[in-house]
Amino acid sequence: MRSPIIDIENAKTLLSMEKFFIDDVIMQTTGAQHQYSKFAAPVYDSNGDNIAGLSFRFESNRTQGYMKHALGLLLREGSITNPILDVCIYPNAARSHVDRSSRIKIFGSHIHILEGVKKLDIDYNTTTWADYFLIFAKEANLEFRSAKIIGPFEGELL
Repeated sequence: MRSPIIDIENAKTLLSMEKFFIDDVIMQTTGAQHQYSKFAAPVYDSNGDNIAGLSFRFESNRTQGYMKHALGLLLREGSITNPILDVCIYPNAARSHVDRSSRIKIFGSHIHILEGVKKLDIDYNTTTWADYFLIFAKEANLEFRSAKIIGPFEGELL
């Protein structure tokens, strides 16, 4: 369950402003069975200054038969860190989100923007990591100037 964003106006401002990232994006494999791939880093404004409390994180998890991905823009408020944007990639038929209060059930990929959620109109079977990355960058208003972007489990011998 997500905690509510404390300063929603600040979150809206941070989401709408132009942001940049210039370092390489190289996801690291972790877990006892090498089932997780993760990357996290701070985000910078147009002057190249770190935006206090704002970071992004990419996570992938191999489960039986498929992978699920989460690409998030995170805001730290005091001791609480919440996603202000979260792109969640799931197989088309997998139940991926349930909101009991509004009785919303989502199957397949979806996106959380601030305190709302909506289904993403993408096909898990034909969409690639590069496509997910572009969706995230567009929605986050985040330009990647990275020389190298290595996605989850890339280059591994399975």
